[in-house]
Amino acid sequence: MPQCDVDEKGLCAQLEAVSLLQNSFEVIKTSEDEELGRTIQKVHQWLDKERSRAEVTMGAGSWMSTKTPGVKELIIIGLTVLGILGWVWIIRGPSMGDNSKHTSDSIKEFNEEQTPLGTGPGCMEWTKLSLATGDKVILDSVSGSVKPGEMACILGPSGAGKTTLLNILAGRMNTQAPNMTFKGEISMGGTIVDPVVARSNIAYVMQEDHLPALSTPREILMMAALLRGKKDTQENLEAKVNMLLAELRLTNCEDTYVGNALVKGLSGGEKKRTSVAVELITAHNMILLDEPLSGLDSFAAWTVVEVLKDLASKGCAVLCTVHQPPSQVFRMFDKMICIADGKTVYCEAVTGLSGYMANLDIPVPKETNPADHILFHVQTQPTKSVSSLVASWAEQEKVKQLPDIDIVRATPEKKLPCGAALKSFDVQLRSLLLREIRLTLRNKVGLVLRFGVVAVMNLFFSSVFAGAGKEYQLTGTVTLDGLHGHFGALCSILITTMFGAAQPMLVLFPSERPIFLREYVTNTYSVIPYILAKTIVEVPLAFLTSLLAWLIVYWIVGFTGPLLVHVLISFILTLSTASAALFLGCAVTNAQSAQELSPLLLVPQVQFSGVFILISLIPAWLRWTQYLFPLKYAINLAAIVEFGGTELGRELLSQQEIGVEHTLLYALVLFDIFIGFRSLAAVILPRRAAFVV
Repeated sequence: MPQCDVDEKGLCAQLEAVSLLQNSFEVIKTSEDEELGRTIQKVHQWLDKERSRAEVTMGAGSWMSTKTPGVKELIIIGLTVLGILGWVWIIRGPSMGDNSKHTSDSIKEFNEEQTPLGTGPGCMEWTKLSLATGDKVILDSVSGSVKPGEMACILGPSGAGKTTLLNILAGRMNTQAPNMTFKGEISMGGTIVDPVVARSNIAYVMQEDHLPALSTPREILMMAALLRGKKDTQENLEAKVNMLLAELRLTNCEDTYVGNALVKGLSGGEKKRTSVAVELITAHNMILLDEPLSGLDSFAAWTVVEVLKDLASKGCAVLCTVHQPPSQVFRMFDKMICIADGKTVYCEAVTGLSGYMANLDIPVPKETNPADHILFHVQTQPTKSVSSLVASWAEQEKVKQLPDIDIVRATPEKKLPCGAALKSFDVQLRSLLLREIRLTLRNKVGLVLRFGVVAVMNLFFSSVFAGAGKEYQLTGTVTLDGLHGHFGALCSILITTMFGAAQPMLVLFPSERPIFLREYVTNTYSVIPYILAKTIVEVPLAFLTSLLAWLIVYWIVGFTGPLLVHVLISFILTLSTASAALFLGCAVTNAQSAQELSPLLLVPQVQFSGVFILISLIPAWLRWTQYLFPLKYAINLAAIVEFGGTELGRELLSQQEIGVEHTLLYALVLFDIFIGFRSLAAVILPRRAAFVV
């Protein structure tokens, strides 16, 4: 194919020859020779067709390099308006995603008229539950029940399926996932339910105590009472919190930070009791706990179980998984459910375990914990012996347990209490904002490190580029080469700003993600107030760090542009980069993954900044990605502010392919990145929180 030059429209110069031919044919078509005219008309139509095809082929990536003023600005303005309208729609419309759907379905299915929380059936029955993932059987025809006022534990070797069973009963597992097969029925008070739909009626305490490290038990319970409890006066809410603190023996530590690995705070037992209190704030009469005794010493474990026993004595049904309880703790349970290899070995009263095992010729030795004995037996005996235990209990189950469940299910269906509705948007935002401000101000180490790193890095770059912006002005020999050092200083400062903005957010959100998932799935608040509260607190921090950076570098380097404008450019760059980091943090499951993926977010920005290669030299099929990276547009804006006032400066801008006429475009792209990535975070978070296990 012959070579051709590309014109300013991005089209091959040979197409101009086509245009000349078309113009010639326009003249020839006026000929009186009709036959020649018809022939020329056909050629003319063919040329039109070929030109249209060539324009489509050659113009695929040329819209970004067009010099027609206003085209890009119009496109970006349109995207900005759409982004703002999208946020307004999200805020005004339903924002709870799958979670709100489950709550709505629960209300529609079980309630024609609302009933108060805490008055529904505090019992659960399950029959023939089976779960398999591919060829692996996790649960195999498991049946059982827990009644009001009863405290039951699920025991079994590691991998037996006890946590899976608890998560299914609590509605925290997606049993309809691909490659997963689930069978069986679950009922509450005899009414067959979908546990995912009915989970708002169940208090669920996860194994890990996901609580804000710099909050106190009183603060945590007050926020839960305000957002999850029924609408009430401040005095009544405080009275309810005081009662819970007293019942769960948290009065002595109510104003102590929860703590973490870096901050000294509550003990393990106190954290666990605080987690229980949060779930009981809505007066549930059924509570499920996953390994509540893990990591606790004997006394702390006994204290937690004693608190649960008190709750059961008041009519609450308690069901928890326990790995290997001490004998003093085991005797406090009313019922034990033992599972081995996904099958039920025993599901009856704790007091009847010794007699049952004696009847099977495996008596419990004296001074031996019956729980230890049965667990040791199912783990050490051959498969045949364990199968015999399973078969023996299956016979007992048919005679006694399953008929009792059938009787309960034969009674008239009871209405389940509806899930607590979300509080108003302003109540959610106010509560989340108050907590966010409190946590930020209390994290003194984090604040010192954040501002300290900004100060140290900018002092370093100031030393490297000291006088780069004023040396040539003082000598009166300003040259284009001299301005390149000035431009390099500007780029270095903004690159440092970008990295400084991304790193805290990459670590911060993944560390808080378990707290968000726990609170979101319990209908405490929706996504938009959560992200908005974080953004509001982040704005002053971003401005202060930008101000600190420019107060250090401005006079040392010798920048000449307006100081406040440079601060504002760094400020919007900080917010835009933090938005991209927030989206990445929402998309992964832990801080380590976020750190490993951070080069995908940060390194391409440097490549697209225009420092190392001009955008026009990047292949057209890859050039569109520049609109995902805020650094390039912050550099463009700062360069226009710094160099746009002189002829030599405008020559530098021309070399860097920075157009003064596109100032609005650059600002809008930064704003769109800020809004766009936070919108994506708001979309992805509900999907992440659909099931918490």
